[in-house]
Amino acid sequence: MTGAMVRFWSRRPAATAVTRTTEEQVETVPPPRPRPFWPWLLLLLALVLGALALSWYLANRGETVDAHKVPDVVGLERQDAEQRLQDAGFEVEAKQVESRQSPGTVTAQRPHPGTLYGENGIVVIAVARSELQAEVPDVTGLQSARALIRLRAAGFKPRTQPITSRRPRGLVLRQVPDPGSELPKGSSVVVIVSSGAQRAQIPDVVGLLVAEATTRLTRAGFRTQVTRVQASEPEGTVVTQAPPGGTKAAQGRIVRINVSRGQTSTSTTVVTTTTTTPATRATVPDTVGEDEATATSTLQGAGFKVRVVEQTVADATQDGLVIRQSPSGGTTARSGTTVVITVGHLR
Repeated sequence: MTGAMVRFWSRRPAATAVTRTTEEQVETVPPPRPRPFWPWLLLLLALVLGALALSWYLANRGETVDAHKVPDVVGLERQDAEQRLQDAGFEVEAKQVESRQSPGTVTAQRPHPGTLYGENGIVVIAVARSELQAEVPDVTGLQSARALIRLRAAGFKPRTQPITSRRPRGLVLRQVPDPGSELPKGSSVVVIVSSGAQRAQIPDVVGLLVAEATTRLTRAGFRTQVTRVQASEPEGTVVTQAPPGGTKAAQGRIVRINVSRGQTSTSTTVVTTTTTTPATRATVPDTVGEDEATATSTLQGAGFKVRVVEQTVADATQDGLVIRQSPSGGTTARSGTTVVITVGHLR
């Protein structure tokens, strides 16, 4: 019995040691790791980018253009070069240049031959100009003396055509033909030059009614500014004017007239106007021979509306001037009536 118990207790520690070892082994087993989430994010991002790329392609596929190589046209005649470029799907813009090559020959091109260029793109070609031709320079805005020098240096025979204008005297207003035109050397070029505003005597309108005073000043080529003032004179009578009657001034200048309001007025109101009372009738100014700006100002100053109609003329002296009006000058019409002026335009 004692020997059996010894054997029993001698086994117990061994069994206990095995159990601890097993428990320790169980406790040290790590838990399973969770699967990473970033591959799913990458997949979602790839899907979004793919959808965006597909939508962009579907939206813009109709706007894409084909590219072609620009053919070499240097050395060809202008007509042949333009035809070849147009057949290749390009548009053509020709520039005249000075060159020793034969007139009409293409001396250069842009883009260069062989360049991949979008369909319907513009190809600029330089074409040799004849030594007997030249391009009319732009002299608009220059003083007449300088403009004539520049035109003569380009090989042309310029002549001036003065017209009345409010612009500074001697200033080139326009030219015929237009700048950039190709003409044979020695051709005539007309330069339209401002002769400045003409001077005229200001009529004395003191004592007249405002409608008659405005009509007289307008017919003399002046504009009117009316100021209503309290005075002892009958209502509507001009009591003072500035500049005074009898003095000379440039046509188109404003003449200020003070018109009586009568003695019953208790306040002074300043009114600036270029028209007369709608119920009155006034004399239509004669604007034939004036430039468009002056004629318009004159008619509006007399209380009329203006409509401008252009008519092609062959005479350079009629270019930019009124050649006809309706109603004609000197007739009377109700204030606010539309006067049609026909202005010449040199072809």
